[in-house]
Amino acid sequence: MEIRVEKGKIRLLFPDGEEAFITFGVDEERKVIVVSTTYVPESQRGKGIAGKLSAKLVEYADENGYKIYPLCSYTQKYLERKRPDLIAGRE
Repeated sequence: MEIRVEKGKIRLLFPDGEEAFITFGVDEERKVIVVSTTYVPESQRGKGIAGKLSAKLVEYADENGYKIYPLCSYTQKYLERKRPDLIAGRE
């Protein structure tokens, strides 16, 4: 399983062609990633895929000095549990 970071998307492609992803935009001026969606296909849910995608998002944010503004409820909950220091607006 290779999770890729692309422009505006962190994605995982499954052998059957389905895709799990997080979509986001980046405000370079404020150094903030704005996460809009986390999606995992129904057939892949309950396997920790969203958590792995979110971990990659956190890694990307750390590597680039970004905070994260989660519009997505999953990302919000993940950050509150694992990395509240990365949530934009909590400085």
